[in-house]
Amino acid sequence: MITHDKKYPTGELAQRAHDVLLVSSFAIWAMVLGFAPVLTYRLLVS
Repeated sequence: MITHDKKYPTGELAQRAHDVLLVSSFAIWAMVLGFAPVLTYRLLVS
């Protein structure tokens, strides 16, 4: 959502940066949640 308020100026670049940060944060959480069981298993087995 792009708003045209003087208090919160946004633009195409700011919106794109926000989208990239949002997607990358989901990717980081997916990696953390995906690797945690694997690392736990490896630590318990060794």
